[in-house]
Amino acid sequence: MTVEEHAVLQVATPSPHPSTLDVPLDARVRVWLRVVRMLRGLGYYPTMADVPCVPLERRKGSKPPRWLTLPPPPDVTIEDHSAASLSLPVAIRAYRASTVGGDLPIVVFAHGGGFVNGGLDTMEFLCAHVAAAADALVVSVDYPLAPETPYPAALDGCYEILCWLSEHGGQLGGDRTQVTVMGDSAGGNLAAALCLLARRKARPHIAGQILIYPTLDATLSAPRMASESAERRDECDTFYAYYAADHRRTDELISPLLASDLSGLPPALVITAEHDSLRDDGLLYAQRLSRAQVPVRYTNYLGMPHGFLSMPRICRAAPQAVAEIAQMVSRPARA
Repeated sequence: MTVEEHAVLQVATPSPHPSTLDVPLDARVRVWLRVVRMLRGLGYYPTMADVPCVPLERRKGSKPPRWLTLPPPPDVTIEDHSAASLSLPVAIRAYRASTVGGDLPIVVFAHGGGFVNGGLDTMEFLCAHVAAAADALVVSVDYPLAPETPYPAALDGCYEILCWLSEHGGQLGGDRTQVTVMGDSAGGNLAAALCLLARRKARPHIAGQILIYPTLDATLSAPRMASESAERRDECDTFYAYYAADHRRTDELISPLLASDLSGLPPALVITAEHDSLRDDGLLYAQRLSRAQVPVRYTNYLGMPHGFLSMPRICRAAPQAVAEIAQMVSRPARA
């Protein structure tokens, strides 16, 4: 396993269970988080407990403030496709590098948002910039949200899109033989689960998996999460309650970290953030993949919080992470 930590030019090997935060949270991020706490106190940001009271369309439209993110590169074309237009289970948005011809590598992307927030606008920066940097076709999936539609609806919707692209990706200008799955946070959970589900069903072939600060353990038993405040643990417990509903949280498709066998899965890139209660989910999963002889690269970005790729204007690690992701899309077998 390739294991790295990055803070500007610092590279180091982390301990198996890092417990200290050696690099302080980036100053600009600290300011932003103070603003978020203030706005949450004023009721601008609903708590997880408030989710059932927030209209679904409002939650699907959730996205970072414009001043935190960056516009798409000019050499990327963006097209929305409704479910009906392509006979798909859910809508998709396709980002394509327009400066290259031929069929491009395909990335199936699942956004974060705790399984209860987000939609096609949520991670436009990441999708567009990966498409440009990797000369790829990135397809973002508008999967159904909990609690209205709990597990396995989101996973099933992503899996059907994955299968469709593996058969018909050429219709969008993609190479259906080179399909990578990618997701951030809750989307990282879905990307990992897609690999387990594809292995179980023996289809389709997945070239690689990119898990960005993924949440992978619905029992919240990873060391870093166990040391978090009761408020943070309650928040994570609540979004898993909405998503898992009456299903066992130890099911490998809900908690990929708890899968009994990770052998035979696609090569992986696992990205975590040092100042993130979910950091150990990604670290432990990377270690288990490595022990199962799956090629894996694990990168922990120092001084960064959860969600740093949704805040590229203030998170200096974002360009480096995009470049790392693009390299994985281009050469997944070398993770």
